[in-house]
Amino acid sequence: MKKIVLFITVSIVMLMVFTTTSFAQLPLRVVVNGNRVNFPDAEPFIDDNGRTQVPVRFVSEALGAEVGWEGSTKTVTISQGDKEIKIVIGKKDYTINGEKNLMDTEALLKEDRTFVPVRFVSEGLGARVDWDPAVRTVYIDTREKGDIKDDTPKDGSIIEVDGYLVPNDTNIIIVKAQESKIVETRMAINFMRPNFEKQIEDLTFALKNKFGEDIANEVRKHVEQKKSRWHYLPEKYIYVKKTNQYIWLRKSIGEDIPIEIMVPGYVPDTSQYNDVVVEWEN
Repeated sequence: MKKIVLFITVSIVMLMVFTTTSFAQLPLRVVVNGNRVNFPDAEPFIDDNGRTQVPVRFVSEALGAEVGWEGSTKTVTISQGDKEIKIVIGKKDYTINGEKNLMDTEALLKEDRTFVPVRFVSEGLGARVDWDPAVRTVYIDTREKGDIKDDTPKDGSIIEVDGYLVPNDTNIIIVKAQESKIVETRMAINFMRPNFEKQIEDLTFALKNKFGEDIANEVRKHVEQKKSRWHYLPEKYIYVKKTNQYIWLRKSIGEDIPIEIMVPGYVPDTSQYNDVVVEWEN
């Protein structure tokens, strides 16, 4: 009896530690007009004032704005149409078309990047800004409300696992490949696990939010060819142009279908294959 109690106690403690660690590692996401912004070399973060700081260039360009930098005064200029925002590193006051405004935090330099509070910049350009703590996502929108098509639920039914959005009840596998120099993330679906069709739906949803609809549908079209446990599924590489990385759909000769997201910039040797690379000009 004592051994059973000890086992249950240890299991609960391990589960709590795992859950706490998982949530602590959830990355911040920024979505502009329904499209996720990729930050290749510096990630957004929440500063000491509770504001989301983002590398200014990526978000500004996603909003169609131009970014200028004056090194002598440490001033960032963000221009879009008839609007011009000027922010000085380390100062809370900033200007919109010359009119002075005040933030409750300040822009800063970090990792050789200029970070700015995303809400003040986006709203200064006339965009709407919403924060969803359930998936740690900043939603920025410049579209008319009737044109908004964002099918990501914000009620907790969607969670983020190692940088990918998935339904809360998913049973697909997504893990960071921390031990590999060429693989970024490993995924898997399994023909023998319950509801294979839903696994494909969840996989498609995760890839769509990360890489776009065309890439997700191409992956889906390939894995849907698996018709039985022992049905042979050939391997395939799919190139994602906007992130400069490959998705490797490994061959399946049993119940598992492994999917590996390669690190950006890695180029696989496909000389031994015939017609395994699909390049999308998105």
